[in-house]
Amino acid sequence: MTDAPEPDDNPDQLAEALEMARSLAQPDKAVIYIFRPLLTTKADLDWAEFYARQRAHALGLRVAQVLTVDNSNQDRMGMLYRLLRQIDCAVVITPSMAHVGGNPRRVTAFADLQTVNPAECHHWRTKVFATDLAEALALEPVGHSDAREPREGVKR
Repeated sequence: MTDAPEPDDNPDQLAEALEMARSLAQPDKAVIYIFRPLLTTKADLDWAEFYARQRAHALGLRVAQVLTVDNSNQDRMGMLYRLLRQIDCAVVITPSMAHVGGNPRRVTAFADLQTVNPAECHHWRTKVFATDLAEALALEPVGHSDAREPREGVKR
């Protein structure tokens, strides 16, 4: 028999094993959320997704899915909420606050919100009542649009 040290006898080995396990673990996930009417061209949409992916990479997150919505769906926040729950994700990245209606509280009722421009983090609120969540997920009014007016010469 040999007197080989037990793993508990060497705390450096344990720390090294934990570090290796962390390095092999998948990074946390994020969902990119884009409100299409704010972007007037396909190139704008592509750039918005590109910069959101860059922000995810800078934060050490992997993009699980990109959710692009438009005015045809009034339940945009409900769609986002259900998608996050379905893929077990708690981070939303969006090009700007305008994409979530200008108010981070609509998203922070159920997830962290990261914006690209300006680069900001709005943390998930820990004390959210059922009424707050219901308000955040409320349907958008019919005909409501956060879209800006198209530039001259650009067709929708």
